[in-house]
Amino acid sequence: MKRLLAGLGRAAVLVGVLAGVCALGLLVIFAKKGQLQPAVIFLGLVLGGLLLLVLLLVGIAVLLATSDDDDSTPPTTRFVPGTTSPAAGGTTSPAAGGATTSVVGTGAATSITAADMTRFLREEQLKATPTLAVGTITCPPGPFRVGHVVICRMRLEDANVQYRVEVTSTTFISAKAVRPIIDTVKAEDLVETKEPGSTATCGAPRVRQVEIRSTFTCRTASSTWDFTVKDEQGQIEGIQR
Repeated sequence: MKRLLAGLGRAAVLVGVLAGVCALGLLVIFAKKGQLQPAVIFLGLVLGGLLLLVLLLVGIAVLLATSDDDDSTPPTTRFVPGTTSPAAGGTTSPAAGGATTSVVGTGAATSITAADMTRFLREEQLKATPTLAVGTITCPPGPFRVGHVVICRMRLEDANVQYRVEVTSTTFISAKAVRPIIDTVKAEDLVETKEPGSTATCGAPRVRQVEIRSTFTCRTASSTWDFTVKDEQGQIEGIQR
């Protein structure tokens, strides 16, 4: 029904524009031929303008009334991956009970499903880290209410990571890494930039989900670098020993 009304609204806008253009065009043609009196021209302009305005207002009103997402529309989400900075979409506030705690929603019922969550997590992770392989993603089954928080698990490259997914409205969810996710290849690239010609290795696994302020070590044939995870987006800083 919403799609039908939206179509009618667009049609009303189109008809209004065409009718107004045609009416004005005819008035101009007849006026140039001297077949219309000034009063008739003025009246025609007023009526044509009013018709155009009414149709435009009707079309806009219908479009506005049908602008909300229907149940078949996948939920729009905000996504905060742990391996990009700045974070896409901004950050979200931790849920009551802590970032790793599931919370049962008490708000309105939604049509959001676990499949919606896993699909969006996969799409957004691939956008954020296109060089990393995204494997299996699992989220708890619904139904979900507004305020519901679940922990979804993802296989990212060679590591298991977790995302906290919150249902923020009947059509919106937000996703945020439970802890920072780092890609150690970034550290290796940084070391090799600082030491041209060297080959750095930070060991396995390549991807890690760690605590803020945690540390790891990378080495070249002639040096050792200590890295610290700075924030929840997984930014790192390194110091050569």
